[in-house]
Amino acid sequence: MTRWTTFSTVLGLIGLLLAMLTALAAGTATLIAFGLAMMVLGFTGSVIGAARSLGRVLDAAR
Repeated sequence: MTRWTTFSTVLGLIGLLLAMLTALAAGTATLIAFGLAMMVLGFTGSVIGAARSLGRVLDAAR
Protein backbone atom coordinates (compact mmCIF):
# COMPACT_ATOMS: atom_id res chain seq x y z
CA MET A 1 0.00 0.00 0.00
CA THR A 2 1.17 3.48 -0.73
CA ARG A 3 1.54 6.10 1.97
CA TRP A 4 -1.55 7.89 0.65
CA THR A 5 -3.70 4.77 0.87
CA THR A 6 -2.36 3.89 4.32
CA PHE A 7 -3.00 7.40 5.64
CA SER A 8 -6.52 7.43 4.20
CA THR A 9 -7.33 4.03 5.67
CA VAL A 10 -6.11 5.10 9.12
CA LEU A 11 -8.06 8.37 8.86
CA GLY A 12 -11.23 6.49 7.96
CA LEU A 13 -10.84 3.96 10.77
CA ILE A 14 -10.18 6.68 13.35
CA GLY A 15 -13.26 8.53 12.09
CA LEU A 16 -15.33 5.36 12.40
CA LEU A 17 -14.14 4.79 15.97
CA LEU A 18 -14.77 8.42 16.89
CA ALA A 19 -18.31 8.32 15.51
CA MET A 20 -19.16 5.00 17.17
CA LEU A 21 -17.71 5.83 20.57
CA THR A 22 -19.27 9.29 20.60
CA ALA A 23 -22.67 7.82 19.74
CA LEU A 24 -22.33 5.19 22.48
CA ALA A 25 -21.38 7.82 25.05
CA ALA A 26 -24.34 10.01 24.01
CA GLY A 27 -22.01 12.72 22.78
CA THR A 28 -22.90 15.75 20.76
CA ALA A 29 -24.08 15.49 17.18
CA THR A 30 -21.17 17.67 16.09
CA LEU A 31 -18.59 15.08 17.13
CA ILE A 32 -20.56 12.30 15.47
CA ALA A 33 -20.75 14.31 12.25
CA PHE A 34 -17.02 15.03 12.44
CA GLY A 35 -16.29 11.31 12.82
CA LEU A 36 -18.51 10.47 9.87
CA ALA A 37 -16.83 13.16 7.76
CA MET A 38 -13.42 11.70 8.62
CA MET A 39 -14.70 8.25 7.67
CA VAL A 40 -15.97 9.49 4.29
CA LEU A 41 -12.71 11.31 3.57
CA GLY A 42 -10.73 8.21 4.49
CA PHE A 43 -12.87 5.99 2.27
CA THR A 44 -12.60 8.40 -0.65
CA GLY A 45 -8.84 8.68 -0.26
CA SER A 46 -8.45 4.92 -0.11
CA VAL A 47 -10.48 4.44 -3.28
CA ILE A 48 -8.46 7.11 -5.10
CA GLY A 49 -5.20 5.57 -3.87
CA ALA A 50 -6.30 2.12 -5.03
CA ALA A 51 -7.26 3.49 -8.45
CA ARG A 52 -3.87 5.18 -8.78
CA SER A 53 -2.10 1.94 -7.87
CA LEU A 54 -4.20 0.01 -10.36
CA GLY A 55 -3.32 2.54 -13.05
CA ARG A 56 0.38 2.05 -12.36
CA VAL A 57 0.03 -1.73 -12.53
CA LEU A 58 -1.83 -1.56 -15.83
CA ASP A 59 0.84 0.74 -17.29
CA ALA A 60 3.60 -1.58 -16.13
CA ALA A 61 1.88 -4.61 -17.66
CA ARG A 62 1.98 -3.11 -21.14
